[in-house]
Amino acid sequence: MSAFFETFRSTVFPWETDFVEHFTVAYYYEKFAQAGDRTLLALGQDPAATHTVDWHTRYQRELRAGDCYHVLSAPISAEDGDLVIGHKLFDSADGELCATTEQTVIGASAAPEALAVWDGPAREIRPAPAWGPDWVRTATDTVIPRDLDRSGRLGVDAMIHRFSSGIVQTLARAGMTPAYLRDNRIGYSTFEFQLRVVEPATLGEPVDCHSCFAQVGRSSMRMVHRLIRPTDDALIAEMSQFGVHLDMEARRPSAIPAALAERARGILVEPAEHAR
Repeated sequence: MSAFFETFRSTVFPWETDFVEHFTVAYYYEKFAQAGDRTLLALGQDPAATHTVDWHTRYQRELRAGDCYHVLSAPISAEDGDLVIGHKLFDSADGELCATTEQTVIGASAAPEALAVWDGPAREIRPAPAWGPDWVRTATDTVIPRDLDRSGRLGVDAMIHRFSSGIVQTLARAGMTPAYLRDNRIGYSTFEFQLRVVEPATLGEPVDCHSCFAQVGRSSMRMVHRLIRPTDDALIAEMSQFGVHLDMEARRPSAIPAALAERARGILVEPAEHAR
């Protein structure tokens, strides 16, 4: 079996951090996408001839402005015409694992001897919330040139930027407004993404993000976001996002205030199998 090899190395620049004061999730994906291209090139594949359709990402430790990091990657599965690439992102200063992702690519392949053993966290099945009027539009715009990846389609990092906007809009519905977050030094810190890409948008197309709460716990919240092309209601991408109500001083999860948790539960969207 093959071994993991370095595919990306850099530093967290201040402009790559967000209002939670850590590395913005969209920039993780920008780097993971580049690491995927480096992996494909090492395999003799043309990245522009491929298309990524699925990502499963777990964030284990945050990175903040000035931190240095690197990514090790390897093909980990090649079945039924899909190539899965595993990526591990490490803090270069102390070697600690910060994030993992599994990237499923169509249009690429790898020989069995090129595959590495994957020891990342297993994917948990998350029920999909029923689509309907309880979803709320949380981003509205069009695809512009800087959104495009090397294939000329809406890049995954540009999708995540829109979903991140959806986080703030969704939290505000439950009373966790930007003022509440600022005044109480609270953030929403993600620990899992499950993203599937159905039909990437192209330059100039309008795109809308619709979001909902799918689960609310003591300190955790799961949101689901859908990127839609409003001209024909086509689904571009869907992402399940699990995160926590973060105490930004302690840098630890904290309990969601009871009134806000109750308000969020009041607008939960039921799983599709439970909806009538």
